[in-house]
Amino acid sequence: MEVILQQFANLSILIYIVSTMLSMGLSFFPKQFIEPLQDKKLILKSLAANFILVPLLTYIILQLIPLQPGLAIGLVLMAAGAGSPFMLKLVQFIKADMAFAVGLMLILSTVTLIYLPLSLSFLLPDVSVNSLSIAVSLLVLIFLPLLGGTALKWRYSKLAEIIKPTFNQISNIFLFVVVLLYLGLNYQDFLSVFGTGGLLAALIFVLASYFIGYMLGGPSKNTKTVLGMGTAIRNSSAAFVVALANFSAQYEVMAMIIVVYSLSIIVMMLISGEIGKRTKKSEDI
Repeated sequence: MEVILQQFANLSILIYIVSTMLSMGLSFFPKQFIEPLQDKKLILKSLAANFILVPLLTYIILQLIPLQPGLAIGLVLMAAGAGSPFMLKLVQFIKADMAFAVGLMLILSTVTLIYLPLSLSFLLPDVSVNSLSIAVSLLVLIFLPLLGGTALKWRYSKLAEIIKPTFNQISNIFLFVVVLLYLGLNYQDFLSVFGTGGLLAALIFVLASYFIGYMLGGPSKNTKTVLGMGTAIRNSSAAFVVALANFSAQYEVMAMIIVVYSLSIIVMMLISGEIGKRTKKSEDI
């Protein structure tokens, strides 16, 4: 029974990834890939924050808080992947720069497809990973659904609007299923995160990533907030793909991915709630 549930958990991850990327693609027209590139300085700072400073931050955290190998790998995988669609929901809630948020997420997701498989050999020098396998998995599970959804949005806009909520609901449901199954099947590994400094490392990672993005996102306060959230909420889909392909037997890896992603959502929701309150107060004045 446990083996069957584990297989279903792995299948649930795949469904979550594909439905998430389809939902993302169904939300945007192709031109929205190009528009954010107009502010080259802000894009370069966004790339530096996500693909240089966050990995560097992760290295520092791991030097200060030594973690079990599986937990360290999970943190590194989250550091190497950027561009989470969940960030858009928070940006919409706080009424920040949605156009920049959309473009940022698409650019970060695209760069992750190239950056992640190439960087792991440097970020995880003691771990053997198949870069070609990772690249193919990311292409099939992330890029193709994203491209397919965008093409459908461009060609059949009304149909895309009709089916987008369905894929969004599927994504939310299977994210819940993934967390529930992995918590149930590997609760001891999750408990180990709380007893080894993993939770502290994850919290520092999330808060420092937000700070990095916020500081580099100026001069506009809206873009600072967007880049802060876009940097703090990592691409769990990409991390899940790599973990399934290379570390499926190391449950600590999956545990750390889920802990970091869950914590980032909770912390960013708290921050967005505070920003939302201040925005409402300023509008009432």
